[in-house]
Amino acid sequence: MNFKNLTSEERIVANFINESFEEHNQNMISTIVWINNHVNHLASQRPDVHRAMNNLTSKQFNRVIAEILLPF
Repeated sequence: MNFKNLTSEERIVANFINESFEEHNQNMISTIVWINNHVNHLASQRPDVHRAMNNLTSKQFNRVIAEILLPF
């Protein structure tokens, strides 16, 4: 997926969410719930993603999700 319109931190989050989205059979609700339930795991296993997620505003996070879902 091409995330060229996103900032570097948005791209980090977008790539992670997109991978999780595919692992959850393209179900965004399940993906978001899983991410929310595994925030502590992200902090230790994927500090780059955790840091980027913490730096995004709600508007940026919504834009990331929209970029993933718009092809549908």
